[in-house]
Amino acid sequence: MTFMVMPFLSNAYAATVYKWIDEDGQVHYGSRSDNENAKEIEIKNRYIDSGNSTPPLSAEERVNKQKRFLNALEAENKAIAEEKRKKKEQAELKISRCNASRDQLRRAESASALYDLDEKGDRILLNKKQYEQAMQQARARVEKWCN
Repeated sequence: MTFMVMPFLSNAYAATVYKWIDEDGQVHYGSRSDNENAKEIEIKNRYIDSGNSTPPLSAEERVNKQKRFLNALEAENKAIAEEKRKKKEQAELKISRCNASRDQLRRAESASALYDLDEKGDRILLNKKQYEQAMQQARARVEKWCN
């Protein structure tokens, strides 16, 4: 009699599971089929001795698996740290270039005249067009590095 009751109890406790996809493409699972697109799905029982599970790992295999996991984790942490370092370095470079370009613009705006150097190192004063072009370039550098 007990043999007959056990299968009956296991079937009574087996829940029906439904699967459906909503309008947004999101997959849902539930015990009720409230949605018109819901389909009953079969849940397969997986027992340790049923052949569907992987055999237990030996102590050496567990240690090797742990080592591989820790090595992968360490490599990922190093990659994250390197990415952070690069971003910090780029931010510092941008700040440095911003400060330098602002300083150059400030000095150019306060100067009575701007000059360029010829091959001999002698100063050649910029004409009005060259002056305006140099100021425009200085402002563009400030815009590039400070914004």
